[in-house]
Amino acid sequence: MKSLLLTAFDPFAHYTMNPSWEVVQALPETINNYHIHKLRLPNIFGLAPRLLLEEAQRVQPDVILMTGMNSGTTKIDINLAALNIKDALIEDNMGRKPWNEPILADAPAAYFATIPVHEIVRSLRAQKLPVQLAFASGGYVCNEIFYRAAHAYAGTTTKVGFVHVPLLPEMVFDESLARPLEETSAILKAIIECL
Repeated sequence: MKSLLLTAFDPFAHYTMNPSWEVVQALPETINNYHIHKLRLPNIFGLAPRLLLEEAQRVQPDVILMTGMNSGTTKIDINLAALNIKDALIEDNMGRKPWNEPILADAPAAYFATIPVHEIVRSLRAQKLPVQLAFASGGYVCNEIFYRAAHAYAGTTTKVGFVHVPLLPEMVFDESLARPLEETSAILKAIIECL
């Protein structure tokens, strides 16, 4: 059986929950031929990628699939690229707000996901599932862990990707701005089934 490291984040800013972790927790321990290793990361620059890479070293996964929260959409974003920049609009959970800083000096400006992003989007759209391709993953901790994982596993057989999930109904006043946990979990499971 193959191994998949599936990460999510703890709450940040004014939120009391993070839908990425709720969605990850709702998934089974096995999907298709993958044993799912779940890891909750802190929304803290520097610490989150370090913990991710330590766990990846321990697990030796075939796939690293990271998830985070996007409050600006009700669709599931499958991210195409990670950028070598920390450019936060809000503070992390340690009160830090880096601006226009490289994640790694003397490293590539960007890395593409090595999971089959376009094929996944095409397949799930054909099933009428609400997924969309997102070109980049922002400048917050999500992007940092995506970039660091992509950098660490560049040129290896380990596939790396990032998915942003929308808010849950209990997090908003208007439920049209969110997607139920069961739906989002089913879509994330469908993404994993495409790997």
